[in-house]
Amino acid sequence: MKSSVDQVVEHACSEHSTSLNLSHLNITVVPVQLCKAKHLLRLQLNNNRLIMPPEEVGDLDHLQELSLEHNQLTVLPSSLYRLSRLTYLNISYNPLGDLPRLCLLGLVTIKIIAIVNFLKIND
Repeated sequence: MKSSVDQVVEHACSEHSTSLNLSHLNITVVPVQLCKAKHLLRLQLNNNRLIMPPEEVGDLDHLQELSLEHNQLTVLPSSLYRLSRLTYLNISYNPLGDLPRLCLLGLVTIKIIAIVNFLKIND
């Protein structure tokens, strides 16, 4: 039996949704099928218990806004740099110990990166 989160993600994929809000669902893992939602422009995953978004998030070619604040993120996927249309990234309030500068340097279209309550950026 599929969880309600899986059903919401499958619906977003089949309907070619441009926005998906999976906030406040207490999820620890993002359903893999989310990466098939190629039409997404906006993805909200805030206020959950995520440790790391899947590497496949970099396959969301049209994604412009990604909200990951208030999770348990300790690392970010290196695939973030592939999000060539990303203009907004919020990773605030996560226990990120290190944020590779190379990951951020690849985000050439970024206009806003929200990083509140963060430790450090490594070279």
